[in-house]
Amino acid sequence: MTKASFSVPGVTKPNHFVYDTACEAKQQVMKSNDEWWRTIGMSVDVWHLRNKHKTTHDFCQRYCNPAAFPELKLDDGTGWWFNTSIAEQTNVWLGGYHSMVREMLPIRYNFFLDEMVRIRNINTIATLKAKDLNPQYTPFNFGNIAQAFT
Repeated sequence: MTKASFSVPGVTKPNHFVYDTACEAKQQVMKSNDEWWRTIGMSVDVWHLRNKHKTTHDFCQRYCNPAAFPELKLDDGTGWWFNTSIAEQTNVWLGGYHSMVREMLPIRYNFFLDEMVRIRNINTIATLKAKDLNPQYTPFNFGNIAQAFT
């Protein structure tokens, strides 16, 4: 399914996939000998590597350790270009609203979470700007997407 999604004309093939079960997917890809996957890196997110995958899991350590992919690290080696554990962190954050939303009907539920995410994005952008970071960096010319959050 992934290959089909990124084989559509005009779609850019990704350089890397990062997710919690990358080890299993990488094994399947290697067994398939499909040339399409040869140039795509596959790694486990940092949180899963530290907390869920044993250091004795040789395959995962050898082929899916994010530290083995220098393109994922900052040029000075002090950190990562992006937060690979954001999905886990977002699930924890969303869990804080579970008691409020569990009995909501779909329309109210969607509206409530939509607003919570919008407000969180505004606050996150403000926090990053206060730290003199560049939260609206886009590698393509999409204009100023910050206006969508204000």
